[in-house]
Amino acid sequence: MYDIIGDIHGYATTLEALLTKMGYSNEKDYYQHNTRKVIFTGDFIDRGPKILKTLEIAKAMHDNNSAYSVMGNHEYNAICYNTKNNNGKYLRTHSKKNSAQYQRTYTELRQHTKEINFYIDWFRTLPLFLEIDGIRIIHACWDFYYIDYIKKRLPENKLTNEFLIKSVKKGTKENFAIQILLKGKEIKLPLGQVYFDKDGHKRKKIRIKWWKVLQNPTYKSLIVNVPSQIIDLDIPQQALKYHKPYLENEIPVFFGHYWKSGNPKILSNTACCVDYSIAKGEKIVAYRWNGEQKLDNNNFIFQENVDK
Repeated sequence: MYDIIGDIHGYATTLEALLTKMGYSNEKDYYQHNTRKVIFTGDFIDRGPKILKTLEIAKAMHDNNSAYSVMGNHEYNAICYNTKNNNGKYLRTHSKKNSAQYQRTYTELRQHTKEINFYIDWFRTLPLFLEIDGIRIIHACWDFYYIDYIKKRLPENKLTNEFLIKSVKKGTKENFAIQILLKGKEIKLPLGQVYFDKDGHKRKKIRIKWWKVLQNPTYKSLIVNVPSQIIDLDIPQQALKYHKPYLENEIPVFFGHYWKSGNPKILSNTACCVDYSIAKGEKIVAYRWNGEQKLDNNNFIFQENVDK
């Protein structure tokens, strides 16, 4: 059975506390359980105080068949930040905004060039999603169209250099696939409305609850983590032409990415977010899946922040 763990963001001590709470031992220099495995939803890096330690824990588990992992948008960004195209330019520009997001990771690892390259190479091996033993795992959004596209375009479900270079070019199908699968679906806000995200950046588009079935949806009913300044209005049908909710007759899907807060709870009988804002000092969350096809709120376990 599997323990699906959400975004870590460098909070290694909290991760270790959670693993210990769930019965994983570290006797062989990697965490393992007699009957269970971990599946990480990505976003190991950035923001937190112990990024290298987090990577060491996750990769050791991965290498010793104690855990699986999918790629998060922060791993994707780090690959692009450290990879040049055929013209010698970085795929992710070293702008003030991008550098600020990557600063904690860079600061911690800057004395360890070997480790930076080592872990960037590891990130490249991570699959974009998993379908395993009756569950699905992705970092941000399970979109059937782009999942099928990745299966055809990347049979091994891992980034190739060709795909990576194309994926940073806006308007390409590769770019749309990465944006949706690793960062989530968005819609434009109405009437010139804007909001400021958690990092203070002004946004005109906003992430939606792609898993949710709604009748006559409004912006506030479909937006993830609704900003207080957003005025609620009905959403035009044209804006939702690509919205296909994740129905309850599908197999369970688990993901991170969305900065949930409070007590963990499932989003539907078949959809579960396990990111509960450890990067804001809250908690790391796991869902202990035991084979059920109807998810259960009693299967969450979490660890409040204990990192200093």
